[in-house]
Amino acid sequence: MKLRSIRAAAAVVAAAAALTLTACGSDKDDSAGPSATPTTAGQYEEGKQPGEAIEAEGELTTTPPPDLPKPTAAELNEKITKAFDASVGEQEKISWVQDAEKDPQLVDKLVDAAKKNNVKVEITGVQEPKDGKLKADAKVTIDGAPVDNAFVEFVAETEGWKVSNQFTCNIVRAAKLDSAACQAK
Repeated sequence: MKLRSIRAAAAVVAAAAALTLTACGSDKDDSAGPSATPTTAGQYEEGKQPGEAIEAEGELTTTPPPDLPKPTAAELNEKITKAFDASVGEQEKISWVQDAEKDPQLVDKLVDAAKKNNVKVEITGVQEPKDGKLKADAKVTIDGAPVDNAFVEFVAETEGWKVSNQFTCNIVRAAKLDSAACQAK
């Protein structure tokens, strides 16, 4: 059995070498038809036919996040406290929660979810911003039970530091609520 697999491997290597030498070693005029050049082989691998245009993939340009100063723990605590406060207006909260414009009810759902699960968040430290994001260490309790190694992620946007969509949606989902802003991106 072992000898058979060695022979099969040797036959595959020999066939591949023969095809490579045939494709690369031809001196005849190439105008008679398409040759097996790396470009043509790549086209066939991608399902392209000979002579079919290959579209170049353009570079995606993204706007870099604004370079915002590092906020203090007190500033972030104020945002979190107000985000969970039912008496603060929806329009004001939308400017503090990432992607809230996708679902204007997201901030109300966040308040409902935090109330339903008795979520308490206190920012205890702020890490250095990196690539438009920052993590804030936090004491988080849900129904009185502490969450180990908790943190809240914030993202830099034109309006300032916003509570990340992921953190907001985790709280909303924990209350078995849903939001268009929490759908997979």
